[in-house]
Amino acid sequence: METTVKTFIIPNELCRRAGVAASWLSINELGVFGHQKIVSQVDKPSAFAPSDASVFQLRQDIILFKPILRKLVNEANGTFLNVQNLTATASEHKPELLKMSRQYRSIVRACLENLQDEVMRANGDYREELQNYITIFYSVECIWHLCEILFVDAVPGNIVLPHLLDWVRFHFPKYERNAATMLSGDLGGLESHPDYWETVIGSLLQGRIKVARALLKLHSDAETQPFKVVDQCLRAMPVYNMFSGTSVAEFNMQWNHWVVDVQSKIDAKLFISCYNLNLIMKLAVGDEIAWGEIQQYCEAWYELLAAWLFFTQPTVKSFELGQLAKQCITKMSIGNRIKHLDRVLLAAMEFDVLQVIKEVQHMTENGWFVCHLTDLLYHAGRLSDLNVESENFQPEKLRESFLIDYGTLLMGHKSLWQVGLSYLDHCPQDGLEVTKLLLPRLPLDSELRTQKIVREAINRNLPETAQSICKVQGMVCKNRGRLGHALAWALKSQDSAFVSYLADKFLRQYSESGNLTNADLLDNLGSCILASDRLIFLGKYFEFHKLYRAKEYKEAASLLISLLESKIIPNYFWGILLTETVPLLECEEMVFSSTDTFTIMQCLEEREHLKELKDKIALSRLAATRNLARALVHEAQLN
Repeated sequence: METTVKTFIIPNELCRRAGVAASWLSINELGVFGHQKIVSQVDKPSAFAPSDASVFQLRQDIILFKPILRKLVNEANGTFLNVQNLTATASEHKPELLKMSRQYRSIVRACLENLQDEVMRANGDYREELQNYITIFYSVECIWHLCEILFVDAVPGNIVLPHLLDWVRFHFPKYERNAATMLSGDLGGLESHPDYWETVIGSLLQGRIKVARALLKLHSDAETQPFKVVDQCLRAMPVYNMFSGTSVAEFNMQWNHWVVDVQSKIDAKLFISCYNLNLIMKLAVGDEIAWGEIQQYCEAWYELLAAWLFFTQPTVKSFELGQLAKQCITKMSIGNRIKHLDRVLLAAMEFDVLQVIKEVQHMTENGWFVCHLTDLLYHAGRLSDLNVESENFQPEKLRESFLIDYGTLLMGHKSLWQVGLSYLDHCPQDGLEVTKLLLPRLPLDSELRTQKIVREAINRNLPETAQSICKVQGMVCKNRGRLGHALAWALKSQDSAFVSYLADKFLRQYSESGNLTNADLLDNLGSCILASDRLIFLGKYFEFHKLYRAKEYKEAASLLISLLESKIIPNYFWGILLTETVPLLECEEMVFSSTDTFTIMQCLEEREHLKELKDKIALSRLAATRNLARALVHEAQLN
């Protein structure tokens, strides 16, 4: 397929004059902006200043993100995971792989049905868009079906024609529908129907002998000798059945006898009175002129191929298909009009798996097809059997590259990123590294989404990635003024410097307002309190307030002394902490011992220069002196 280069017009005068540059905004999005390449090392004003700066967002149009195709993505993911589980547990899994392949095809067929239902209700450009999707996924299903027959299904004796006929019937149901309509309607004078003979011949070309005979019996001349002879010939026509016990050599002998018998009847001019009967019998014996006449009944060369093989080489082997397919393309004179779908099908019939994969990459369904088909072929062992000239070719790397591309694509969607992760999880070589790069790039739109992203990182044993995401979310919360949430995320990030910074924010906020917020969080820090010295101080100070409010003054006093003796008090908080001692020093119940009081007095002397204590130092010293006197008297009495 020829590569088409798409040009985007950036509607900006600055970009036109200066040039453009681009930078990744997210996984599937670029930011394009005006940019001038600087060659000179001399710093001088720009010729384009002053000017308004604009950033233009450029992203790929991903059809898999359309709502009507989301079901395809999710259901295919379930089948993909079943394939991985199957191949990881079962040693012989080819029969099960065939079931998985059919599951994939049923998912595509369901998607096509949804598209066809929707296109009936759509109008304008949306209708055209849906019809384009139908064309894409029809080709996907057609190619997948053939690849399933040739590369996944274990065909007995390698006799592939019965499966090819099923494939053609499935994708060209016109004659089957016409025959069903005719046989269920008015049965009298059926030959007057404009599509009668076309349906009879088309049914024969698809191997529906019984349907063709049923239609011929409804002809008004069905009791005449030519019609009876044709019916006898068709009834006697040998059809190969791989389960009948007949060998290929025996069947070929029966077939040759039948062809000779039919040819003798043609030579005897038994059918000359009816042109169409004569044409049918000539087709049966492989008459080249007759086959040239009926090409109009075949919509594609591969429909003609199946019909031709049915009447000329019914025991054809799969490895012979490539050469025969080229002959059919030549017969139909379409060699210079061959389409992309034709190239893929021809490559499959030539058993060129790599060429099939290369062609499939050019399809416009954003890599869904090549990813799942390559994975299935890999597990079916078809990639290991390839004769590739390059010594560096490794089937597992080929498979993994498509899984990574597809998984990365899905990671760019706000609700499909977890589906994308499941594909990266099954890339043993580079999947984890890609996950490590992509998870931090996901937009953190909400805390619930962030929690999911962190959980996925932890589940994959990526603690550093999880911590990085937690820190980013913590900064987002901090910038929004939600200190409690920011501290919770900081604790999850295990970044002691960030935790200290936020704990300091709490203390400064208290020093300004006199209120400690987020009491529930501070009350349930548990072992997390050890994350930083500043958080230890914050937690212990909150505990002091809690004891004081509960009127447990002795315990509060003991905790306050331990804080004063510690070396983790912020300089700006000394004034507040020393002021907190005054109510306890003046408490009716003596809660400070003489030693405790000396500690308080020492701290007052060392911090008397603080501005916050300037107006309170005298009162604090007085309270400490009075408490010391009480404590000494009390202790003397005890001794």
